[in-house]
Amino acid sequence: MFDTSSIGKSFPAFTIEVERAKLREFALAIGESDDIYHSREKALEAGYTDIQMLPTMPTQFEFWGNPGWMERLREIGLNTTRLLHAEQEFDYLGTIQPGDVLSGVTTVLEGRARRGLDMATLETRYTNQRGEEVLAARMKVVVRE
Repeated sequence: MFDTSSIGKSFPAFTIEVERAKLREFALAIGESDDIYHSREKALEAGYTDIQMLPTMPTQFEFWGNPGWMERLREIGLNTTRLLHAEQEFDYLGTIQPGDVLSGVTTVLEGRARRGLDMATLETRYTNQRGEEVLAARMKVVVRE
């Protein structure tokens, strides 16, 4: 059962490098065929400085860059074997490029436990290697017991 006393709690920071190959893999996985997501040369021709990151890519940062993610969710009382990723939103505050090293800190914004249904909203704020805040990612998760 979701522990409401965890609202406001922040998890330990994690880091992830934005890898060009992972950006390409993600584009392939979702069927994006525009060359700016696959070829640095084509991205340069289109006026970008490198291949581009699809807007929903940061969902993967949580899982690839944060190996303790599921354990953290269990610590706040969520049954991760029955977890549903219900909503996701991103606020881009700066540019994210291949080669950037991002540091993320996740905070429990809100949550509740009611009649066999747990819900929690988590926000991960990311800064790059220059200390610039570049992204705020909010995720809602639901667990039905």
